[in-house]
This record gives sequence, C-alpha cells and structure tokens, in this order.
Amino acid sequence: MNQDPPITPQAALLRVLITGESDGAEIMRRIRDWTDGQMQLDEIGLADTIASLERSGLVERRSGAPDKRTGQARPTFALTAAGHASAVEILAASLTRKG
Repeated sequence: MNQDPPITPQAALLRVLITGESDGAEIMRRIRDWTDGQMQLDEIGLADTIASLERSGLVERRSGAPDKRTGQARPTFALTAAGHASAVEILAASLTRKG
C-alpha cells in the first residue's frame, strides 16, 4: 500500500503563507482547513515552527496592524524569496498527491 508521507508543520506553514502574510491565528486556521483537520497547531507549536523557519531564512516576522484591544502591533508572518520557492515545491507536490 502506497501512503503519502505526512505533511510536516513546517511544510504546512509554508504552504498556507504562499497566498500572503498572515497573523498566527489565521495561520493556525488555514493549516487546519488545508489539512482537513488532520493538523491542528496550538500557539506553542506554531511559535516553534515559525522560529525554525525564521532561523532557516524561509519566513520573516513583520509588524502587523494594531490589536483593537491593546493597540500593540500584532506580528504577521510572510515568506522570504527562499520560503516562496519552497512553498511552490510543496504546493506542486500536494497537487500531485491529490490529482
């Protein structure tokens, strides 16, 4: 029986950021939706995954819009050029698996 390799949190995060920068809550929701609920990152798992991808130069942290309650800028995350290239490979592989 041929099974697809599991999607890693890093691959899922790169895949969802290909459409543009997002904040943490949006990233978690989009990963859950893209994996049909198979992967659900909590805040700690997301923070660890983002930190790993930042160290690898694939994702960068940006200052987002101010939080309505606190007025502090909420960080958003976006792909770097290298991250975009990796995300394109992941997207192509996911389309091949589904098709």
